[in-house]
Amino acid sequence: MSRVREHLRHTALYLALATCLAAGCIFSPTEEVIPPTPPPPIDSEAALIDALSRAYQTRDVDLLKSLLAHDPDRNADYFFVLSAPTDLGETQWGYTEEVRIHQRMFHPEAPPPGDPEVATDLWMQALTITLTKQENFAPREDLYSVTEGDGKLDRNIWRVTDARYSTYVFFDLTGTDYKVEGYANFVVLEDLTKVVGDPGKFLIYIWEDLLGTAKPASADPA
Repeated sequence: MSRVREHLRHTALYLALATCLAAGCIFSPTEEVIPPTPPPPIDSEAALIDALSRAYQTRDVDLLKSLLAHDPDRNADYFFVLSAPTDLGETQWGYTEEVRIHQRMFHPEAPPPGDPEVATDLWMQALTITLTKQENFAPREDLYSVTEGDGKLDRNIWRVTDARYSTYVFFDLTGTDYKVEGYANFVVLEDLTKVVGDPGKFLIYIWEDLLGTAKPASADPA
């Protein structure tokens, strides 16, 4: 998905869903109001990636931010790795840039302060995303600190695993639709200082985009 992400840094592929104003809704006293179903708990690495899919489907920037590691004091700060360098030679970016990109993607009508406006033909009408696990999460011993000050992770604080997923995303835009197919490797942190159920117990540390294709949907053969 790296080529699409590179494009999104300066535009966007998303249109925010219209919100329902509660003040405009009228309920009779006899109507039964059914509370919304709470989201599934994030109690495993796989549940974390499921929540990532949900953040995309609902265009929820706050949910997405809560899934990304952002703890530089403990050497745990998220970054995204591209499958190929951008035209500017970039090979990765970090938490702040990723949040900025998603703010533009999810809410193109309200880009971050100082950002250019998003072209309306790139606003999204609908999104389909499927992330399918291809293997079990396995330990990443190479990411643990060996000597103090090497900038790696303390195994007394973090448990590190990763797994490869296949990725499918279809962007229904006001202009040209796009389809992205490929693979991603997700490196996940489990915070050993927290119990299951605590916010931030499981976090995405590295999102590595692997080789795939991103092309206009109209390019598919009939």
